[in-house]
Amino acid sequence: MSELLSAPAHDPERVVAETEKPWQGFMRRFAQRRLAVFGLVLVVLMVSLAIFAPYLAPHNPTTEFPNGLSAVGAPLPPQWSFKGFFLGTDNLGRDELSQLLYGARISMQVGVMGTLITLIIGTIVGIVAGYAGGWLDNVLMRFTDIMLAFPFILFVILLDSVIPNPSVATVYSVIGVLGWAGVARIARSATLSIAKNEYVTAARSIGGGLPRILLRHVLPNAFSPILVYGTLQIANYILLESALSFLGAGVPDPIPSWGKMLNVGFKFFLVDPTLVVWPGIMLVFATLGFNLVGDGLNDALNPRAIRR
Repeated sequence: MSELLSAPAHDPERVVAETEKPWQGFMRRFAQRRLAVFGLVLVVLMVSLAIFAPYLAPHNPTTEFPNGLSAVGAPLPPQWSFKGFFLGTDNLGRDELSQLLYGARISMQVGVMGTLITLIIGTIVGIVAGYAGGWLDNVLMRFTDIMLAFPFILFVILLDSVIPNPSVATVYSVIGVLGWAGVARIARSATLSIAKNEYVTAARSIGGGLPRILLRHVLPNAFSPILVYGTLQIANYILLESALSFLGAGVPDPIPSWGKMLNVGFKFFLVDPTLVVWPGIMLVFATLGFNLVGDGLNDALNPRAIRR
């Protein structure tokens, strides 16, 4: 209490920091970043569209409507009526709005699940390598270097193409299994610093087992940079899934995807430019939202950054 009373009157942040709980400080620092809050709004919007797509979509996204094409077989332009095709149709007469909403489900699923797999594998490899050191560290890090040396998107296309009967789970599993090397580097770097702290040495000296030390002392303190990396990686995987679908190596037909919609849109760009605009806008909003949230988390989890 005496320290609080002696705090300078011109430094109110110090008084607040001394009295609030850790999670309150995190929320306060995150809320101070207006762009991060805006990104969170975009993320919540994208996730909501993905969850409630079956209730928001006016039509089945895979249904090819006989009246969904013009007399010459071209996609219909947007019809500003909720009874028709609000954003128009694609080259097969399918409703564009319904495909956008269901495409959000695919993008969110691939982004989140792929990132989760990446974080699990990369965190385990990085923490074990950083804490064990020696020959095990060398073996794991050289293997990590090999994974980083491969052209990632080409490797994903190759592996995805040789798997029979691919599905959405196949796509995010392949992406997650092949993308863990960057997380391993971050986890190892954090573990090397944490392992030198006194509380880790004390836990080891009293006979703490390796799993207990890693799970209770190392992982919680290395979680912040891993969380920030994971948030940014969701945006990267959303773009990667769209690129794979654009190239024909993503989710199989007839599952809707923003990348497939862009592929169709480029073919009929002169007929109806909105076929490119709508999925492009959704991709921009989704990736921008996760990137802004990731930057906000980085500042909120590192109080020095927000003061800078």
